[in-house]
Amino acid sequence: MAWLDSPAVQLGFSLTFLWIIYRFLTKKKSKSDKRQLRLPPGPRPWPLVGNLHLLGSLPHQSMAELAKKYGPIMFLRLGSVPTIVASSPAIAKEIFKTHDLIFANRPPSSAAKYMAYERRDMVMAPYGELWRQMRKLCTMELLSAKRTESFRWVREEEATAMVKYLRKESEKGTRSVDLRKPISSLTLNIICRMFAGRSYSDNEPVEGAWFAKMVSELMHLAGVIVVGDFIPSIDFLDLGGHRRHMKRSHKEFDAFVEKLIDEHIEQRRTKKSENPDIVDVLLDMAENESSEIKVTRLHIKGLILDMLAGGVDTSAATIEWAMTELLRNPKLMARAQQEIELKVGRDRMVNESDIANLDYLRCVVKETLRLHPAGPLLVPHESTEACTVGGYYIPPKTRLFVNIWAIGRDESVWEDALEFKPKRFIGSSIDLKGHHFELLAFGTGRRGCPGMFMGLSVVSLVVAQLIHCFDWSVEGEVDLDEVFGLSLPRKFPLSALPSWKLTTEGPP
Repeated sequence: MAWLDSPAVQLGFSLTFLWIIYRFLTKKKSKSDKRQLRLPPGPRPWPLVGNLHLLGSLPHQSMAELAKKYGPIMFLRLGSVPTIVASSPAIAKEIFKTHDLIFANRPPSSAAKYMAYERRDMVMAPYGELWRQMRKLCTMELLSAKRTESFRWVREEEATAMVKYLRKESEKGTRSVDLRKPISSLTLNIICRMFAGRSYSDNEPVEGAWFAKMVSELMHLAGVIVVGDFIPSIDFLDLGGHRRHMKRSHKEFDAFVEKLIDEHIEQRRTKKSENPDIVDVLLDMAENESSEIKVTRLHIKGLILDMLAGGVDTSAATIEWAMTELLRNPKLMARAQQEIELKVGRDRMVNESDIANLDYLRCVVKETLRLHPAGPLLVPHESTEACTVGGYYIPPKTRLFVNIWAIGRDESVWEDALEFKPKRFIGSSIDLKGHHFELLAFGTGRRGCPGMFMGLSVVSLVVAQLIHCFDWSVEGEVDLDEVFGLSLPRKFPLSALPSWKLTTEGPP
């Protein structure tokens, strides 16, 4: 055994012994670190599907029920995607105040890839220079207070056209009117006139019907849950055929918007419009070599898509929910009508300039958005690096849902949370600008919705016209069933019987 006395062998033993001690200590430290990095509580995931099976057809409601068991910050594994759900103002505030930059990214999805120009629009773009340019375009040029005001005449004209339609329907007798049709037509026409300078009315026998169908399909596909987004190993199967339909729908939309841009370019060669629409504004910027923001056709196409997705269904759903709640609460309807009659009278229709004086009406809109937010989970965010929220470790590449539907119905936040009580906002400082985390209908932080003022202008004016021009009655009980998608509309269209009540003969 003399070889054991060899210096080389002894050195080898010493190094091996030191390596074993080092591995033992680092492994122990690693286990200790992992114990400290606690994930938020949540239900145990199943193999492959994770917690996807728990979401059901109304994910915002399912998540709200799960949050009652697991708490205001909850960890889910949706397929292979790590996900957290925030369900309280305190957690939402910590995320968007302390970690807004970390959660400013958007996760990839089939809808973003196949319909939103491979995430080169504003809403679904990853956080970075492209997104900053698109956001700047919207906030400074397209959806600023000045630009919103410049389209006031469009909103008032379309609201008047809706009132004319309803007045005509009311004269047919005792038949109830499907309110969804005129409200949806109004919001679609407003958005189209803003970006295209014209409407694509469903009264037009060919183009109008085609356009309405195309937009409807876009909105539907943007809101579907694609299983392959959460379980990449089966993405190639294209379960449900959603990916195939998205590609076809995008191709149709892209052809439409290419034609629209070409038409604008051709018209501008002969005469500039006296009432420029948003495509005109963007083309002006594209032609201005000194412009700080370099606008391309891709910018224009992506922003038109965002305006359609963000401005049509969301506003229409909010208007329909406001009328639903007022019809369920006739005394509140009467109070809102009395305010308008006191400030406006009964000899003319409401103008948009009147809205600033209608305090109770604005409370009605806030209360509607509290109970029926158009985006109940907001647009999903994704973390770019690890952070700590609520004392829990959040890994990088974690998807974030903020359940503002649950926050709006939290009994610990709102008194009589499930009741429709607009008066709760009388004298309240709570607004919709994203500073109050108990009411985040338009989101907050870097990825908050830049179209808030436009959306509120449409909703407030249309609700005011509906309840000022008509008395309403319904047969039976008004239901509150909803359906989850890109927005959160009623499951079934709202039907009610209008009766003209102004002293004037009708809309001008």
